[in-house]
Amino acid sequence: MKKSEIFTISNILSLSRIFLAIPIYIYISKSETELLLLVLVIAIITDFLDGYFARRLNEITELGKILDPFADKVCTTTGFIALSIFQGFPLWITTVIILRDIFILLGSFFIFRKAKLITPSNIPGKITVFFISLLALVQILHWSELFWPITILVLLSIIVSAYNYSLVFLKNLKTKNDD
Repeated sequence: MKKSEIFTISNILSLSRIFLAIPIYIYISKSETELLLLVLVIAIITDFLDGYFARRLNEITELGKILDPFADKVCTTTGFIALSIFQGFPLWITTVIILRDIFILLGSFFIFRKAKLITPSNIPGKITVFFISLLALVQILHWSELFWPITILVLLSIIVSAYNYSLVFLKNLKTKNDD
């Protein structure tokens, strides 16, 4: 991999999002909602911008395809663990969310090892991440009346995205085995 493929604007933005997991954890632990929301907005903006610059500047790299979803998973996992430890968020939901991410990472790793393909995010996965993020926001802002309706949406979308990712993984393996 060339140095120019590593140090792209997109990859630097994704990498910066990994480091944002630290203040996310700290601000959740201290219940500093305003600062936490600011950091979350920065994380959302960097997530949007890394994809924007990757496409706009033609900086789509193999590293970026790995780094971007990894950064999302680091922030999500860190945030939900902190919410469970410090703000009473149900540990079982955190576990389900983390297991989903592990399933995706392991599946993607397996596909890469077997077929040398990097599996991109898909629409059901992006919808699931939206609902997971919304659930975190509901917890952070103490919107308790929305907790269970959003939790149900999260769980349903996790089931749909797990099914969808399974199909994608199987299709990629089958395609590679047919070659």
